[in-house]
Amino acid sequence: MTRTRDGDLTVVGHVRGPADPDRAVVLVHGVGSSARAYRRLGDRLVAHGAVHAVDLPGYGASPHLRRDVDIPEHAAAVARYVHEHVLDAGLPAPVVVGHSMGAQVVGQLLADHPGVAGAGVLVGPTAEPGTRTIARQAMRLAADAVGEPPGTLGVLVVDALVRCSVPYYLGQLRHVVDHRLEQVLPRATVPVVVVRGERDPVAPPAWTARLAACAPSGRWSTVRGRHHAMDSDPDGVARIVLDAWRAAERGTV
Repeated sequence: MTRTRDGDLTVVGHVRGPADPDRAVVLVHGVGSSARAYRRLGDRLVAHGAVHAVDLPGYGASPHLRRDVDIPEHAAAVARYVHEHVLDAGLPAPVVVGHSMGAQVVGQLLADHPGVAGAGVLVGPTAEPGTRTIARQAMRLAADAVGEPPGTLGVLVVDALVRCSVPYYLGQLRHVVDHRLEQVLPRATVPVVVVRGERDPVAPPAWTARLAACAPSGRWSTVRGRHHAMDSDPDGVARIVLDAWRAAERGTV
């Protein structure tokens, strides 16, 4: 594991890949989750570059916190991690992938920290207009849970209730519904791909299309599965990440 401290915040990275990689991908999990959400996707990417699956401050293997952390703070902590463990290692700016709330963190990172990412991939972005209450988001997540594999749900429940903590999790949900991803993506200066599972009730087609249109260089794509598309269709999401690596080299989508 690698660690980066940003004030009182710690990002923990779980790193796999070639001994001497020439590129990297950074995977950012959603609310209540951890780096464990990316095990299947990481398996598909390790042959192609360094895979950094991170635990955001207060999640997974990161220390528990006595205060709340908002989306811009998470984004700043991830940016510092990328500087220390990717850019300072001599690698080009990585593709940064975010799922659910992690998509909001990555969008904020692209806007606030230009040069840190070579491209962004946003999987299942949360909180479209008209659903920005904790109750509405909870209803959509509950609808999604009906069709998710038991293994996916089991990992999420343990991460949210044990490895995170209920009070911290509830505080983070407030930031999910307060954040405005469509307002930060216009400041992204790198290629952005917005991805949804074809049966994802959390990220409908109109929302993903709108977000892609907000980014100066954006597009959207659909893969198999539901909200946890990187778990239900890791091959499909891996292809998108590989395309994003190539797009980052060209500066286009």
